[in-house]
Amino acid sequence: MFYSDDDKEKLIKQFLPKIKHYALRYYHIVQSVLELDDLISAGIKGLLEALNKYDPSLNVPLHSFIDYRIRGAIIDEIRCLDVFSKEFRKKIQDLKNAYTALKQSGKDPTDEELANFLNITNTELQKVYQSITASDVISLDDFVMSKEGDKLNLLEVISDKKDIFEEINFRELKEKLSAALEKLPKIEKLVLSLYYYEELNMKEIAEILGVSLSRVSQIHGKALLKLRHFFEK
Repeated sequence: MFYSDDDKEKLIKQFLPKIKHYALRYYHIVQSVLELDDLISAGIKGLLEALNKYDPSLNVPLHSFIDYRIRGAIIDEIRCLDVFSKEFRKKIQDLKNAYTALKQSGKDPTDEELANFLNITNTELQKVYQSITASDVISLDDFVMSKEGDKLNLLEVISDKKDIFEEINFRELKEKLSAALEKLPKIEKLVLSLYYYEELNMKEIAEILGVSLSRVSQIHGKALLKLRHFFEK
């Protein structure tokens, strides 16, 4: 399908609020190495690529396809930076291993227990929680739609399986997720709900809760750590 320059300009203006929304959603992760305008530019590029690649015969609405490509282009822009070092990833894995080991007692380990197990300070532990948020959002927060039309961002985040729908019945997976969420403290469940279902960015959530941006990131990371463990049992 051919789009004139005027058509493209109109679509850019129409989707610019959505592009800015997604750019702000991920900006807190890479603000030390990227400008917000860089992410917005990536989103615009994704929109234009969507127009060139759109195939009406696939029976996918144009707006849905554009939305998908905008988000994907912004995530791709961040992935190209490879901002997550081996040391960064090792700290996350060490924390996951520590949580699994201490969880064998039957109850959730406290931050103090985790810090002692890892021989780090509580401040360092909170930074690792923030690292989990950054790593998981970029590596797994792709937009996924189920056959029922549900948004499944959170399911992708808490499962490392590549072919998640081939591994387990979708309905059973949703039920398991609901059970896992019910086990979380109220504040952790609220942060996940606001981020994944209401699609607020971290800054907006911080303003709602009256806490710092870093605190929201820590809560989010701790919740993901618990959910991953629940799904891996």
